[in-house]
Amino acid sequence: MRMRCIGIAGLCALSLAGSASAQSGLPMPPRRFGITLGANEATFSGNDIGDVSRRTGVLAGVLAVLPFSPTIAFEPEIAYSMKGANASDASQPGFSGSVTVGYVQIPALMRFELAAATVGPKPFIYAGPALAFKTSCKFEVHGQGVSESTSCDDADSNVNSTDFSLIGGAGIAFNMGGRTIGLAARYDYGLSKVSTATNLKNRVLSILATLEFPSGR
Repeated sequence: MRMRCIGIAGLCALSLAGSASAQSGLPMPPRRFGITLGANEATFSGNDIGDVSRRTGVLAGVLAVLPFSPTIAFEPEIAYSMKGANASDASQPGFSGSVTVGYVQIPALMRFELAAATVGPKPFIYAGPALAFKTSCKFEVHGQGVSESTSCDDADSNVNSTDFSLIGGAGIAFNMGGRTIGLAARYDYGLSKVSTATNLKNRVLSILATLEFPSGR
C-alpha cells in the first residue's frame, strides 16, 4: 500500500510538471549530475531505545537532477550513509557504547523548486523513499581503561541487511558560472527495524552540500 501511494504521487507530479512547463513559458533547465557531501546526526527510535544519544557520521555520494519542468525534477542518488547511535547504561557508570551501521543508500526524490528564475538563489524542497543496503556494522564499548570494537556479525546481533525509509528536506541552490551549488537539510525517517531482535528504527538528521554540473538541455 505504501509503495502504491508513492507511485500514484509520482504520476500526479509528472502530469502537473508537463502542464506547468507548457503554461509557464520558462526555459527547461538542463539535466545536472554531481556529488554530495555532508554529516549525519543519527540515533534510534523505538520501545527498546534505552538511554541513547545522537552519533555523528558521514554522508557522501553522487546524484542526478532530471527536470520534468522548470520547477519540478526527479533526483535519484547513490550515497554512503553512516547511521547508528551512542548509548550508556546507568547501572554501569563510566561505561559507554555505540553502534555504527554503514549503508549504501538509494533515495528516489521528487524535487520542487520554489523559484523558477534562472539567476539568484533558488529555494527547493524534496521528498521520497530510500532503500539502503548494509555494508558494515560494529559495536564499540569504552570506559575505565577498556576499549573494544566488535563486528555485529561476530556479536550475533541479527542486524538487518536492508533498511527502508522516507526522506524529506529543504535547501537552497546557487548558480555559480553554470555549476549549481546546493545547501540542504533533510530528515531520514526509518520504516524498517534495524535488527530482528529489537523494534529500533533509524532516525537521521543530515546537513549536506552538493556540487552539480549541467549536461545538455
